[in-house]
Amino acid sequence: MKLCYVLPQYYKNSSENFFHIHNFLSELGKQVELYVVVEHCDTTPKINNVKKIFILDDGSNSISSFGRLVRLVNIYFELYKKGVTVFFARASLTGVLPLVIANRFFNLNRTSIIFWSCGQDVVPLSFSPSKKNIKRLVSKLLAWFVFRGVNYLATGPELMADYYHQHYKIPQHKILTLYNDISMERFYPLSAQQKAISKEAILDTNKKVMLFVHTFNECRGADLLPLIAKNIKDKKLNVVIVAIGRPGDYSDKLTQEIKANNLQDYLLNLGKVPNKDIAKYYQTADLFLMPSRGEGFPRVLLESMACGCPALSFEVGGVADILPVDAIKELLIPLDNENKFVEQSIKLISDQYLLEELSKYSYQKVKQYSTDHIVDMYVDQLGRLLNS
Repeated sequence: MKLCYVLPQYYKNSSENFFHIHNFLSELGKQVELYVVVEHCDTTPKINNVKKIFILDDGSNSISSFGRLVRLVNIYFELYKKGVTVFFARASLTGVLPLVIANRFFNLNRTSIIFWSCGQDVVPLSFSPSKKNIKRLVSKLLAWFVFRGVNYLATGPELMADYYHQHYKIPQHKILTLYNDISMERFYPLSAQQKAISKEAILDTNKKVMLFVHTFNECRGADLLPLIAKNIKDKKLNVVIVAIGRPGDYSDKLTQEIKANNLQDYLLNLGKVPNKDIAKYYQTADLFLMPSRGEGFPRVLLESMACGCPALSFEVGGVADILPVDAIKELLIPLDNENKFVEQSIKLISDQYLLEELSKYSYQKVKQYSTDHIVDMYVDQLGRLLNS
């Protein structure tokens, strides 16, 4: 099988989870003849087992949107002539659009165009300014066009496949269930002694740690962090919330809430942390908080679970499929029941035995998403497509 994998970006110091992809692609390249296209990067990624990497924009030269489009078309036709039969664009509408147009006008025979998407547009418009709403509407219309122009839409887990079928009317036979992967070599649990040492070294604390890793906005539930911190303070618990994330529309408010309520000892805002450095924070955490009000297949859950850190989440997107079945009752909260989320976070962090049990369940469940398993899933499903 000859496959082209399209990435929208790759920045080595980015907090985005595209940093994960190089490990996945390296393993995938062992089983297929693999070509990689990167739209934006700061340096050419070094990925083993890849036939060739094409870079559209590395920041060294100014290139217009039209110039990128022309370059993409040329790359795709070059690969098509080489016999590439699968074009897989990950979360990049601009990367897949030339393929959709080319397929419509030139009928690329024996070629499968696959677009990977995993997200829900469930956030009320009041959450963002009108200019963002217009951009989001344009993106949604473009997505609608792309979803109907590709041969297959890839998403995961099963709950997200149902979402796309219901909201975008995509036939079930055109939806592939392909999960995110997690590197068990990069993300792994520490022993109790190692964890204590790591907390002191990285966070300068011996407290129990609740961890938040996401964008600081209301969609991702950052507004619940001060509420949980106030409960920690009022109950005089030996706990601290460590918040890591990209700036969002709640960033300034979060800073104000910490200062106004004297929560500096209970809520530590570290801001952005490069994804390549993120594992050590999961390894120090006792409970992961994901109060997000809209998700698809959140990789942060896989990261926390692989480090033996149980995750408390609202019931959104495909979260219910990811969390361990034996722990669903404790870890999954009905959406918008904010008081219950706050109460459950305090209950869990106060029960060491329960945390340890949930940690075991989480680590066992996440193994099914290890990189080698997911690569096998990709190769198996794509192989069946080509043979059908």
